[in-house]
Amino acid sequence: MINYIQGNCEYIEKIVDVWNDEYSDNHFLKPMTIKEFTSKLEEISFFDWNNTLLALDDDKVVGYCIYYNLPSLINNPENGAIISQLIVKKEYRNKGIGSTLLNKVIDYFKSVGKTKVDVKFFLPACYPWYIPNTDKHDHPCAPGIRINSNEYFFFLHRGFSSYGFQDAFHANLEEYEFSDKIKEIIEINKKDGISIELYDKNKHYGLDEFYKELNIYDFEKVIRSNLELDNPYPFLVVSDKGRIVGWTGAMWNEESGRGHFDGIAILECYRNRGLGKALFSNLAYYNKNNGAKFMTFYTGLTNYARYIYMGAGFKIVQSFCFMQRKI
Repeated sequence: MINYIQGNCEYIEKIVDVWNDEYSDNHFLKPMTIKEFTSKLEEISFFDWNNTLLALDDDKVVGYCIYYNLPSLINNPENGAIISQLIVKKEYRNKGIGSTLLNKVIDYFKSVGKTKVDVKFFLPACYPWYIPNTDKHDHPCAPGIRINSNEYFFFLHRGFSSYGFQDAFHANLEEYEFSDKIKEIIEINKKDGISIELYDKNKHYGLDEFYKELNIYDFEKVIRSNLELDNPYPFLVVSDKGRIVGWTGAMWNEESGRGHFDGIAILECYRNRGLGKALFSNLAYYNKNNGAKFMTFYTGLTNYARYIYMGAGFKIVQSFCFMQRKI
């Protein structure tokens, strides 16, 4: 007989076993140690073990659900009810355990006045995953539910609908080269005095004006935080005779061989010249030449930058979404 109880830290080892079994089953989620898994929970300031519901067969954890009533939205019935993880061990599936976990959590949200519940695997924490059909190329955060996964169909068949789509991109940099089209774009812009170069504080100017004209606070924050380091990471700029009109973000290699990617930005008056594709291609090529084996990142379904990435030779390897249901 399966029993359902609120979790506590004494069960963490068995919860991690369920997580790692899921990895061995689908080769998608990266396995984690108890310390790694616990740190993911502890980095969430509002995590509480009362947000964990366990399914037990005797004293064996065979499934669990982690959920949140976000503190900032606790009195808002429309928002704040989040299911972060719902996992059942493979040999215990199709026995109603997942549905029972879900129904008990929904009953809790109803009891506190919520009218909607969102599923945002595996947020608000970030959990790493492997790119399919690669030699353990990874990405540090799954931005939602994998479309066409077991989780996706589980929630779809229980009244949830999809929204908030994200596409994950990947390229093997060991094979990466500039296309003839990118080479042509670079040469055409050079004739007008526009080039793509590593940032040099003694050569390039206009960052403050770039921030103001771009008007994207997150990009400004990333640039400033990098430049405030004792040894800033290198980054590329689009230079119009020294004036900064485009930017790539800091570049470095992660332990797995992944080339880091913050984003790219081009001032509006310099768009439609192919500079976005050329800038991004230069970033990928720089990462390759400095030891990166691959790059991964994701972007929204309606983000125009996706065409820049595809034009630079990157492929969509997985799509994700959030799901929501009225309760």
